[in-house]
Formats: sequence, structure tokens, C-alpha cells
Amino acid sequence: MSIIRVKRGSSTPTTSNLSYLGELAFDYGSETLYARGISSVVKIGGALEQVYFYQGYSYYHSLTYPFDPDYIYKIHVIASTQGTSVDTSDTYIYYRTSAQSSLYGSYINHHLNTEDTVHDKRSSINTTAKYIEDSYVSGSTITSGITKVIDFEISPTFKASYVDTQVWVAYGKSMTTLSGQGDGSIKMVDFVHTTYGDLGALYINPGMSVGSPDSISVTIYRMRRK
Repeated sequence: MSIIRVKRGSSTPTTSNLSYLGELAFDYGSETLYARGISSVVKIGGALEQVYFYQGYSYYHSLTYPFDPDYIYKIHVIASTQGTSVDTSDTYIYYRTSAQSSLYGSYINHHLNTEDTVHDKRSSINTTAKYIEDSYVSGSTITSGITKVIDFEISPTFKASYVDTQVWVAYGKSMTTLSGQGDGSIKMVDFVHTTYGDLGALYINPGMSVGSPDSISVTIYRMRRK
């Protein structure tokens, strides 16, 4: 049997790694096959392509990434804090340029929880800080720490033409519960953020700097829009 070998490495290839249209490369770190397109490297097979990953011990994460309007992005955040302290802080996100200038926009979120029957909302317009009202709702005694899972998509929108992206829309859910207990209350939030400008960075703060250590994981996936 003949053996066909392609370029290979432990990270996602770029156009500087592949010189010819259609040239293949295999990322054995994520076990993913890529091909050189006309202007970019594209993943072969599957709808979602992982383009960014971070995990570490911190109560926030700041990242720079060139968001491309030819793609729709999915962001998944897992944040936890250890200990018995009660978290009373909400998540907030700054959508920024690649030069770390915070962009203006608006937000709205609707939340409910397992401890009462309250349905409430929070909103603001023309602000740089976009909130998610997902602070922990006290119920059982905390012995293990608090955790938040935040899952949302970021989509481009168009003004004058299909290449005129001025506003990005982020929409998703956040869930807050306890890290190591089966009796933890749940708070669930639906939210929408809009941001005006050239999106090139994110600052994500789940608001849980109450234990030690605090941990956070941020993963970005993308799906080609056209």
C-alpha cells in the first residue's frame, strides 16, 4: 500500500506554512486536517473549528483574536472558585479592538433561578461594560466553591453591504451553580450584547475573585458563514 504524507505539526497551520492552493497539513495536537485555500487555511470536515484555547488560574482572562466577519464564532467559558465564600458578583465582558480599546454597545439579560419565582431583567445602552447578571443565588451551604458556564455566539451584522460590518451581536446563556455539590441552586441567564466597531479582543471577568485558586477556561470555535 502506498504512503501519502502531508505536512504535520502540533498546532493549527497558517498560510505561511502552506505554499500551494490545496496543500494539506495535519495538526496531530488536535487530530485535525487542514487545507490551504485562496486566502486562508480551512479545516477539513466538521462545522466548528477550534481557533483559540486558554485555561489557567485567574479570576479573569484577556485575549486578542482577529474576529473575521466571514465567520460566526462560538465562545465557551468555564469559571470556578474554590472555598466557602458566597459570590455576589455578575460577569462582565469588554469587547475591544486589537489595540485593547473598549468598544461601545448595549446589553440586555433576563434571569431566573431555583430559589424563588422572580423573573427579572437588566439592560443598558451605549456602554463599554456588557453585563451578564449571573451572580450566585444562595441556597445550600457552600462547601466546595461556585462555578459558572457561559456559552455564547458572536455574529457579524451588515450595514450598507455584505462586507460592511459595523456591529457585532453576541447572544447566549450563562449558568451558575456549585462546583462540587449535588444540592446547589441554579441561576440561568439569557443575554444579548451588541458592540460597535472592529472587534479584535475580549476581556472576560466572571466576577468570582472570592476563593483560592480561581480558575478559568476559554475556548473559541468558528464556523464559516459563506
